[in-house]
Amino acid sequence: MVINMNIYQMECFLALASTLNYTKASKKQHMTQPNFSKTISNLEQEVGTQLVQRSTRSVRITAAGEVFAQEAAKLVLLYRDALSRTRDVGQGINGTIGVGFLGTAMVSLLPKIFSKFRERHNDIQLNLVDYTYSPLMELLANDQIDIAFLPDMELEGIPGLKSRAIYSDDMCLVMNKNHPMADESIVDLEDFKSENFVLVDSAVSNCDSTLVIDICLGRGFMPHVVSSANTLNSLLMMVECNIGVSILAKHMQQFATDSVSFVKIRGYDKYFKVVAAWRHSENQLIPKLLDVIGEVC
Repeated sequence: MVINMNIYQMECFLALASTLNYTKASKKQHMTQPNFSKTISNLEQEVGTQLVQRSTRSVRITAAGEVFAQEAAKLVLLYRDALSRTRDVGQGINGTIGVGFLGTAMVSLLPKIFSKFRERHNDIQLNLVDYTYSPLMELLANDQIDIAFLPDMELEGIPGLKSRAIYSDDMCLVMNKNHPMADESIVDLEDFKSENFVLVDSAVSNCDSTLVIDICLGRGFMPHVVSSANTLNSLLMMVECNIGVSILAKHMQQFATDSVSFVKIRGYDKYFKVVAAWRHSENQLIPKLLDVIGEVC
């Protein structure tokens, strides 16, 4: 059986069911009464049963018509909602934003950003992905996420990338609290050129290890690396165990125990920069998220 029923026919029937008057219902649908009557008749043929009982004095909806009215109302509502959502997405009003983030760098700000965003744009879904730097860059380059919160390093490797600053942080020497320099407020990196260093394994995050090496080379020495960690948390544990010192941004202090000291490195104020980076502007929702980021940060 082929069904050619359409939404407009359902809307006509619902108008009739609500008014029980062909003249009023046809005016409501901006139709002539003969065309309206034909529409209802065609609908009954499509359904295969009588929906309306009509006499010279009254119009009554049959039991089958009552059932059809209930179900048709649901379908019309779904249809209108689908149209509304589709138009809104096209106009950048609602939809989905794929967001990648480096959790250790955004642990304090991310809840504030997303909480304010949800208050303002409750219909926009945020799909969150927490990764280390290299996987985030790959997802961004392959358009698998729309925007990423990550350090401002090696971004030139992705063509067409745009970015906006979120915050800057000081670089610190990270050492065991029993280290002779642990109580200093600021240190010169050159004083640590004979120290043992622990770094994040370059195979896990080349960006993290390269950053530390480049900072040391900038002060005239190559760090003596005695051990590598597979996560930043394990790196902090190695420092706590007095295996060596390391270099991290100050925000990592919130993940350390009281047995680890973060001491600012002279000349590396606001050296670590975190940005919001996005590859293109096809997702029209990104500016809405950027507006919230600007307010929070």
